[in-house]
Amino acid sequence: MTIEAARSRQISELQSDAPGVVAQAQQGPIEIRRYSKPVAYLESVDQHREHQALDAALNRAIWALDLARAMGNVKEGNFSRWEQVAATLRARYRKP
Repeated sequence: MTIEAARSRQISELQSDAPGVVAQAQQGPIEIRRYSKPVAYLESVDQHREHQALDAALNRAIWALDLARAMGNVKEGNFSRWEQVAATLRARYRKP
């Protein structure tokens, strides 16, 4: 993620003006830096929820592609025992 200089704050600024930095984060993500190196990002609740929703949608899309690929393999006769497939899927898509 690239953040313009105006959207970047040093930790010392966060410590001295937390309410101001949080207010700024409500307008867009803020890069928090320590010794001029990025260490964290601060974003609004709405942005965080949007990112979570996008991440969930991406995971569903990946799951659908994996399922379609598996179904194609079954049609072609290329398949593994269900126990192996189930173990692989459980490892890949752990429940939160």
